[in-house]
Amino acid sequence: MVEKWKKNLRNNFTNSPKAKIITGTVGVVLVTLIVTLACMRKNITIIVGGKEETFITYKGTVKDVLAEKEIEIAPKDKVQPALDEKISSKDIINIKRAVEIEMVVGSKTIVIKTAEDTVKDMLEAESDELNAEGIEFNEGLDEITPSLDTKISDNLTIQLVKVEVTNEVATEDIDYETIVEEDESLDINTEDVRQAGEAGQKEITYKVIKKDGKEVSREVVQSKVIKEPVNEIIVQGTRRVFASRDGEMEYKDLIYCESTAYAGDTITATGTVPSYNPGGISTIAVDPRVIPLGSLVYVENYGKAIAADTGGLIKGKIIDVFLNSESECRTWGRKYNVPVYILAYPGEW
Repeated sequence: MVEKWKKNLRNNFTNSPKAKIITGTVGVVLVTLIVTLACMRKNITIIVGGKEETFITYKGTVKDVLAEKEIEIAPKDKVQPALDEKISSKDIINIKRAVEIEMVVGSKTIVIKTAEDTVKDMLEAESDELNAEGIEFNEGLDEITPSLDTKISDNLTIQLVKVEVTNEVATEDIDYETIVEEDESLDINTEDVRQAGEAGQKEITYKVIKKDGKEVSREVVQSKVIKEPVNEIIVQGTRRVFASRDGEMEYKDLIYCESTAYAGDTITATGTVPSYNPGGISTIAVDPRVIPLGSLVYVENYGKAIAADTGGLIKGKIIDVFLNSESECRTWGRKYNVPVYILAYPGEW
């Protein structure tokens, strides 16, 4: 009886208008669901670190697809398209993993994670992090190795040399020149400073280049004189004639010496007997390195003499005039800046 009831119910419901309406509605829903699912179905490709995978998904955004595939994204990783972008069939999701690189600046080394393509891109993208470390890159001035267009790779080391260009202004002396003039009114070997020299000054601007704080070059870019130097003028005597008690005499050279006197019976270093002859030619002791032995000289307030003797204490510009007695020697004493005129050298008279 139950089976008969089920059969009648099935036959009556199927053939009723109400059943037809329900059946139609269900069909429409099913078709709509199928169309919707077909629209949601996408064929997506994901590339991670160069490895490619293609699969079917019904997710709507990049973020949802990555969650479905259990792909984690680190803070510095780059994802294209962006995580909140909607995706369509045949879209490609490219994930570039951040790698660690070293940045060396002077004695400082820092490690940065980046997913940028080139060194230049990294410097721009990571500028905030670099600035926080006290590192600032000035393109066109700072030196960087490897070059800006170098591709970023894991464990890449980048050397940054900070270059500083400044102008420094300094004041420096300008040396004066010494001008020598001749004067016939002065004896030879006599000098007179007619005009004292005075250094000038110049202002110099230097272009100074420092690398990592150390100066590597200094170049003059501008120089201007702010005070002209004053040349020193020295007058040298050329006169070779002097007035003596014997009249005017010509001489070869003039030496200013310290003078002492000696006396006694002795023989000179040249084997002669010393003498003092005020009206003729007397004897003096000299240092042969200054006045050659055998020279004819004229000693002011003493007269003509031959440089014929030497002495243990006669060193340098010192002469020892011979006198006839110890008392005369004491009267002569020790004189300074005594003019000694060389009248003739050995072999010239």
